[in-house]
Amino acid sequence: MLQSLRKGAAGWVAKIFFALLVLSFAVWGIEDVFRIARGADNVAEIGERSISVEAYRTAYTNEIRRISNQAKRVITPEQARMAGVGERVLGDLINESAIDTKVAQLGLSVSDEEVAREIQADDTFFGPTGAFDRRTFNEILRQNNLSETQYIALQRSFSVRKQLTDSLMANLAAPETFRQAIHVFNTDSRSITYLALKTEDPASLAAPATDLLRKFFDERKGSFAAPEYRKVAVLSLDPKTLAASKQVSDAELKAYYDANQPKYASLEKRSIEQISFPTIEEARAASEKIKNGALYEQIMAERKLKPQDIDLGDLTKDQMFDKKIAEAAFALPQGQISEPVQGAYSNVLLRVTGVQQQQLKSFEDVKDDIRAVMGEDAARKEVLSIHDKIDEARLGGATLDEVAKTNGLAVREIEALDRDGRGPDGQQVADLPLSAKLLDAAFRADVGGQTETLGEGDAYAWYEVRGVTPPRERTFDEARAAVERRWREEQVGVSLDQRTDAILAELKAGKTMDQVAQAQKLDVEQAETTRLGGAPSITPTQAKAIFGTVVEGFGRTPTDEKGERLVYRVTAENDRPFDPSKPDDSGQVERISQSMGNDVVSALVKQLRTELGAKVNPANVAQVTGSAN
Repeated sequence: MLQSLRKGAAGWVAKIFFALLVLSFAVWGIEDVFRIARGADNVAEIGERSISVEAYRTAYTNEIRRISNQAKRVITPEQARMAGVGERVLGDLINESAIDTKVAQLGLSVSDEEVAREIQADDTFFGPTGAFDRRTFNEILRQNNLSETQYIALQRSFSVRKQLTDSLMANLAAPETFRQAIHVFNTDSRSITYLALKTEDPASLAAPATDLLRKFFDERKGSFAAPEYRKVAVLSLDPKTLAASKQVSDAELKAYYDANQPKYASLEKRSIEQISFPTIEEARAASEKIKNGALYEQIMAERKLKPQDIDLGDLTKDQMFDKKIAEAAFALPQGQISEPVQGAYSNVLLRVTGVQQQQLKSFEDVKDDIRAVMGEDAARKEVLSIHDKIDEARLGGATLDEVAKTNGLAVREIEALDRDGRGPDGQQVADLPLSAKLLDAAFRADVGGQTETLGEGDAYAWYEVRGVTPPRERTFDEARAAVERRWREEQVGVSLDQRTDAILAELKAGKTMDQVAQAQKLDVEQAETTRLGGAPSITPTQAKAIFGTVVEGFGRTPTDEKGERLVYRVTAENDRPFDPSKPDDSGQVERISQSMGNDVVSALVKQLRTELGAKVNPANVAQVTGSAN
């Protein structure tokens, strides 16, 4: 039976055996160990504690399995030595022993009830009902050669170490200067007036003359050559293909539905009206007028707004672009007008005119969806078993056709496939399993040669290269359709560039945006964008160009995925006041705080290793890793 760590299991095995990931940030190595441990059965000693050969072998073997599982191929001992896996594993074990010494000195412990609670809350062990499942728990332990007693002991060690490290990392906050810099980068914005230019439809161009196309072809003949094609046989395995055959009872379906009802609820929607103001002060002044008897509609009239200008439509909370405004809108009772809201990009008064409450779909409506989910979950466990059988048979010399027949699967043979996954007709070959990995591997393999197992998540694929058709030059007649398609694409690109250059030249010569828009039959539009992009459709790449342009300067953006480009003038640079009392929504401040905490823990471990003294037995280390040193 193959002893490989699986997705899911790998995460907690790593967590337990290398209990605190922060310990490996700066101090996992053993280069600071100069003294030699003399214990015949130990690989290392730190203070009064020792690390046995067997404990090191278990940790080292499980780390090799974890890496092999991630790489989807077997990692050899030589590759592990070159990557320093043995040193890193030993360094982690020494760090854990150092922490354990400190834990013992402080008298820290964790109760049996807390250990049980943590195990039951670990979603690695959840079953089809979405809760802790004893069978799943036992199966994962079996796959990793652990008894329940051993695992509980490992979980207890992890939990008690975490008490110490959590206390060190608690309340560590990033400096305010850093927070302010992050705020400036994320919230500063540019206001622009712009024209949106669209790429012409290539099909709208007049048909080019044959002589023109032939000249175009001759100048680029190499790019129209027929690529190398490979004949590839593929055997794929994933939960979806097996799920249809899985039988799930109505009782199991209902239990899953009851445990996961939030998944089957349609989200609350609100009909929202929004009046925007240039500054928060103007929004506050308008709010005071309303409180003194003015109507919302009067404020609209003062700002020359029509009903369609303020109607955001029926939206869920997640559909609203500005999260601060979304929070205010979904906390507002129907019919009431909000207090002034200072959003990320605008200052607003809101009114909710309608509320569609969240509704739970009935069990009958979602039963088939649940059946598919639970079928896939059941199939996922079977996939692992079939994967092992196929790998074992392949290692024993069985062909792809033989292992497919034995396991009730089918081999798909693709007659011709290029590096981009296209057939000789130029069309993408449909439904290639693990397409990126398959194409890369198939074009590195030899015909009839040994090939590795490909994997991604719960999906696997095995393949054979059964033939190679070398690249060759195509004649003009063979390539004509592709030549014309390329010519048309280049022509519309050239046309857009010329049009853009002409518009920019007119603007820089003094024409107004309105004058140019009228001549080009375009609309003048306005937008505001941060460096990350802006509503409704300014992309981060386009925003980068806008932030590279001075205020009152003109510029162009790259085209987006729809072939649209903006010609713009930057009208304002907007700074958002920094309020240190407000939470950071970007997650960057939390990450830097976490990094600071990691540094504190690393410093403690370094100090403990120095105080306790670490010794290593190189001969016993070599016995496990196979190193000659």
